[in-house]
Amino acid sequence: MKEFTMQSCMKILVFGAGVIGTTYAWQMWEAGHEVILLVRKQKLVRYSNSGINISSTDERGKEKEYKKTVFRPRVVDRLDPSEHYDLIIVAVRNYQLKDAVPYIAKYSGQSDILFLGHFWQENEWIEKTLPKGRYFFGFPGMVLGAQALEGINCYFFGNSNTFLGEPDGKVSQRLIAARNLMEKSGLQPRIMHPVEPWIRGDFVWQAATLGPVLKAGSFRLFADDKRLLGQSVQATREAMAIARRSGIKVNGMFPFRVLHLPLFMVVPLLKKSFNPTMQAALEACLKYSLPEIRGQYLNLLEMGRKTNEKMLHLASFEKYFSKEEK
Repeated sequence: MKEFTMQSCMKILVFGAGVIGTTYAWQMWEAGHEVILLVRKQKLVRYSNSGINISSTDERGKEKEYKKTVFRPRVVDRLDPSEHYDLIIVAVRNYQLKDAVPYIAKYSGQSDILFLGHFWQENEWIEKTLPKGRYFFGFPGMVLGAQALEGINCYFFGNSNTFLGEPDGKVSQRLIAARNLMEKSGLQPRIMHPVEPWIRGDFVWQAATLGPVLKAGSFRLFADDKRLLGQSVQATREAMAIARRSGIKVNGMFPFRVLHLPLFMVVPLLKKSFNPTMQAALEACLKYSLPEIRGQYLNLLEMGRKTNEKMLHLASFEKYFSKEEK
């Protein structure tokens, strides 16, 4: 199969019109690429007529920038196998992949596919459905946000990246082309070798952190509570240990690099990292992604209980997930 190469203008289909899919589609569209957004049928007419309202907070430059705009991409509600795309970006929740991947495999033609988002062990299932060489992975580490009325609220951070990588850890031509595409679109790409453990690491951190946030009542209150910050670090340590002992490779960016430090050192570093913009972004993101993160948290608990792992901190937050569900 011919891998895509960076062109002055690329034709890109984004599968998934949530926060991540819409934000990345918008940034690539602003960079001059032909972007087609695949949406649910009920949104097709509305987005075709009125566009998508976007409110953004951007910390990529020297000055924080606020922007409101209407994004008017071409929208479709189905894949057409006769229409070739230079790249298909799949940005759906991990639990939606089992429905999405067979459909993509059947109707995507020979286009390269970038899975952009959280996953746990879904890559093994993807491998059984799609031929090797058809896909690679990415993680939108520099974008957070939530759905809003008739659109989205999104946040861009200058101190993080869009992480990209091939399943085999090699640097391919399409990986370089994707990096160039993201770079020209202001999406701060970084190639990882391999990328999957870093994606899982971030997911584990979110699963271990959401419980303390629910207990606090908001991310702002959580970020101001040194005791809860410490408990979140200990819960993350337990979750990472459960994953590794279960044979799942996990790694991660901050705060994982400092998890081995004593709590009296880790907690101030965490507290400092949660500036007001980050707090607002994570508050929106955690609430928006609650079903996905709750599922991952419960999966970690199940794994730990099967192997009799110590989960003193991680398991203590289960009641807050149950309360939220009710």
